[in-house]
Amino acid sequence: MKLKYLSILAISTSLFFSACSNPSTPNEDLKEMIENPASAETPNKTADLAEMTFDKTEHNFGDMVENQVVETIYKFTNTSKNPLLINDVTAPCGCTVPSYPKEPIKAGGTGEIKVVFNSAGKGGINNREVTVLANIKEGSMPLKFKANVREIANTNPNSNQ
Repeated sequence: MKLKYLSILAISTSLFFSACSNPSTPNEDLKEMIENPASAETPNKTADLAEMTFDKTEHNFGDMVENQVVETIYKFTNTSKNPLLINDVTAPCGCTVPSYPKEPIKAGGTGEIKVVFNSAGKGGINNREVTVLANIKEGSMPLKFKANVREIANTNPNSNQ
């Protein structure tokens, strides 16, 4: 009985070391799945990815007065054969609020990402960016905007400034 267990142990150890010492394609595939999660789902990495084409990726609000709230819309088209899934659109601070479609966009379909910027307390030149996280080849897409916010002059004659 002891001999039987030792034989099984010896064979298992031999298989383990031979598998570890000889890297093969499956190990390379596993490495690719870890480094690129999109490949874990399909052997062809780009098979299920979509493509977004925007009418613009930058917007300039120009000169504006502090406390003004402005918005812009970034229109896009799904230019792939696969459904486009926007997971999130993130903004760097609370002064910028994006909204986006939550439902999949069919191949050839269109959509809009609206970005609202509140200039309160944001005097000076503002260069901002929101990030679109989606099932696209790049994984994410930056949408940029800028504004020159002029501070409101204090017009109170009783202030001590």
